[in-house]
Amino acid sequence: MPVLMPCEIGHDPGDSVTLVLWYSEELGRPIYSVDNREGFKNSKRWSDPQVFGARADFKPEKVPAELAIDAVREADAGVYRCRVDFHVAQTRNTRINLTVTGNVTATASAESGEKWPY
Repeated sequence: MPVLMPCEIGHDPGDSVTLVLWYSEELGRPIYSVDNREGFKNSKRWSDPQVFGARADFKPEKVPAELAIDAVREADAGVYRCRVDFHVAQTRNTRINLTVTGNVTATASAESGEKWPY
């Protein structure tokens, strides 16, 4: 069962998401990206093969949007940041703390303190 890390991409009418970047706080660089200049249906996605590789999939249709991580490992634990760039509005950042325990039980906590257990 995948872990779902939330990322708020909602925007005002007339605006649009242009880019979504997921960062690892530990690495300090992007580990997953969604180039949305052509819309989510035609978006270009990239996942760092040394971090999540093919285990990650961004789900923009969810509310909030989610980065789904399959086959979670203890090494995946850490703080992540979802950065969303818009055409008009200011950039939005959300921090997520991913805790992995025992037989790969994971909890993703957003900056607001809400929890998504999986």
